[in-house]
Parts: sequence; C-alpha cells; structure tokens
Amino acid sequence: MSDPVTTRLPNETHIVLRLNGAREQLAILHEALRDHRYVVAEAAVCAIVDQAAKAVTAALHGFNLLLPQPLPAERVSWRNLRARFVSVQAESAVLDLIEEHLRPRSGWLWWLDRKEHASTFAPLLRIDAESGSVALWRDPLDPTQGTEPGSPDEYFTVVLERVEELVREIGRSARRDAEQYRQAARRQPGRIA
Repeated sequence: MSDPVTTRLPNETHIVLRLNGAREQLAILHEALRDHRYVVAEAAVCAIVDQAAKAVTAALHGFNLLLPQPLPAERVSWRNLRARFVSVQAESAVLDLIEEHLRPRSGWLWWLDRKEHASTFAPLLRIDAESGSVALWRDPLDPTQGTEPGSPDEYFTVVLERVEELVREIGRSARRDAEQYRQAARRQPGRIA
C-alpha cells in the first residue's frame, strides 16, 4: 500500500502489517493448492480471512483515534462508532461506506465476516477428493449458499484488493468525518462552546 492517502490514518503501520500478513498467507495458499496440501491451504485461508478482517477493524480504529475521546480499542466496531455519530446527529462517509459493504447477503464485507465467524466451526474450503477440485464455501455454516466463483486464491486476491481500496477510502474521509463530528458535538444542547 504505497498510496500516500493511507498516511492519513494514525495507525497506518498496523494496517499495512495486517495486509502484508494476508498477502503472505495468500502466497502460501497458492502454493498449497498447487501441491494439494489441503491442511495448509485451509490454515492459510483462515489466516487470510482473519488478517483481512483485522485490517478493516484497524482502519476503523485509526478513524476512531481521530475523534475526540476515542473509544477504547476493544470497543471499536462499526456499530459502536455509528452510535457515537448518531448521538451527536452527525453524518459519516466512512461509516456509510462500511455499512454499504456490510449489507446482509449482498455486501462483500458481510460475506467475509460470515467466513471469519464460521472458520471456528466449519472448514472454509470444500475439497472434492474424487475430482481434486477445491472451492471456497460462501458461508461455511450454510452450505446451501454454495461456493464462491473461481478458485480460493482468485477470490482472496480480489478481497485483498477490496480491503486495500476500503482502507484508502477510510483514509480519504476520516478527517473530514471527524471534523463533522466535532462540529455536531459542539451544537449539542448543554454544551459550552
């Protein structure tokens, strides 16, 4: 992520670390699929999902750090940040963007979140031993949802590109949103400006 836009988030180094970790696991996944090492492939898929989701959460935390009296790190989530903005009647382009991608059954981030949650309870890869084909479950806890199109490594290549773009967009909007939050908070009744 050499795009200078990401430097707008105070924790850019940590976000880049998560993305680099996901990219390393993607290389491991590619090699494991080529060599039919399915245990390694499953582990790599779980790690990619985990690191990609953590990169998004880290970007939200970077946004959080720009707000007055930021939430403690363990409380940073889209919902908690949205509640803060609603409490002062402020809009947030960052949170609207996240919400768009978290739309149930249609947003790519929602499906990634389903995979992250399910990885504790079910395999993410569907391996057909007879044909040797490997696919990625769309929702491992609900096999009726089928599998993702393309190979697992192709899918995660696209997901990581989407995460990188999402982080860039958060970086572009975060300071403007934080300023809107400050202005809205100052207008609240009982607040001395």
